[in-house]
Parts: sequence; C-alpha cells; structure tokens
Amino acid sequence: MTRRRAIASLLLPMSGPSLELACFGEEAVALGCDRGVAGLELCSHREQDGLTPEDAMVEKALSLRRKGMTRLMLMLRPDPLDTDLSDDRNGKIQESIKRYRNTEVDGFVIGLATEEFELPLELLADLRALAPAKEWVFHRLIDRLPNPFLALNSLQTLGFSRVLSSGGQATARQGWSTLMAWQAAYPQLEILAGGGLRAADMVEIQKNYPNLALWPRGGVHSSCLASGSLRLGADILDEFMALWTI
Repeated sequence: MTRRRAIASLLLPMSGPSLELACFGEEAVALGCDRGVAGLELCSHREQDGLTPEDAMVEKALSLRRKGMTRLMLMLRPDPLDTDLSDDRNGKIQESIKRYRNTEVDGFVIGLATEEFELPLELLADLRALAPAKEWVFHRLIDRLPNPFLALNSLQTLGFSRVLSSGGQATARQGWSTLMAWQAAYPQLEILAGGGLRAADMVEIQKNYPNLALWPRGGVHSSCLASGSLRLGADILDEFMALWTI
C-alpha cells in the first residue's frame, strides 16, 4: 500500500472542491505538479505573506505543469504595503502583468486598499484592463476591509473571478458558515476558502456542513507548510490530496 493510499484509508473520502497550493519556491511547484494539484498560486517570501515570484519560479511552473491540468495564478505584490497606491508601486505591478499576460499563466492575484481600507475601484479596473482575458483573484486583504460583504459586490462588478478569504475569521474553518453565505449571495464569484486549513479541518468541516453544494465554489487554498517551518510539508499535501481520492 502506498503512503497516499494509507493516508486515504484513515480520512474521509470527499468529492468536494479542488485544492489550490500556495507555492513559495520551485520545490513546492515541482511537488504540486507531481501530485496533480488543481491549482498553484505562485508567490515568494512566505515570511511577508507572499510577494511577486521570481521569473525563474514562474518559468519552472510553466515548464512542469501538465497543460490544462494545473491552473497557475501569479501573485502581484511587490512588497507587503497593500495600502501603498503610489505610481512607483503601481508601475511594478503593471510590469508584472505585461510580462506574463501573453503567457500560459492563467491569471493574477492582487489585493489593494486605500489607507482607509476601501477598495481603489478605478485602479483595480485599470490594472485588470491590462489583461482582461486572464482570471483575476482578490487575496485575503478582503478580510481586513470594514465591510467585506459589500466589497464582494464591487469585485464581482469589476469582473473578478475569485476572492480568497477566511470569512473574516482567524481561520477559514472558523469562518466557513460566512464563506457559504457569501457564496450564496454572490453566485457569479467563486469564493476560495483559505486560512490555516489542514486536511483534518476539512474532515471536520464536512461533518458539520455535509451539503457540499453549499460550499464555497472556488475550492480550498493552503500552503501545506510543515509545522514551524516555511517549507512545504509533502506529507501534509498528501493528506489533502487523499481527501479527494475516489
């Protein structure tokens, strides 16, 4: 019996949403592609909650993925200052968009706010207009906004595909009911559940919310980091993948 089968025998098989793996290096990209993860979020500097990845990492992901099998999303975050709307920072974001908009990268992940933590709607619209054919995801900055529910309406209107959120709670497990409510209210958006999730959390969530049709449609987002480490834990990823073993 393989290790993955052994894990699967201990966990509750489920037909729930797909997994997006947050990758902070080429090792994570390689392992995610090898395991057949549905989506990879490409970023760097986990200690700063994820910044724009290096070009070499993006090229590695493009060369490794099985075409059409692994969705590649690229983080647009030159630094941790999400409320810095200066021309200089905006220029760096635009450079990244222009560099990859004509590649097989599937889309971009971004999160911007004013100093009052309101959405800069005009700026977001302008950036999205640089690559309108790509998928656009708003990251967990949504959980820091004063009214994330109304912000979802604005993002849906702007044409964003997904929003990554923990439902305004410390973890997505704690905010799961809110995430389901948001998904019901904004069916044109895909709510992507993320924040402190592990395979064991998903098992408990399924027990508490067995109707998977009401779950966030965007799937589950996790970095699968080893405990106390900034490195991907292969065993943690395998436990997640075993949840979707049929």
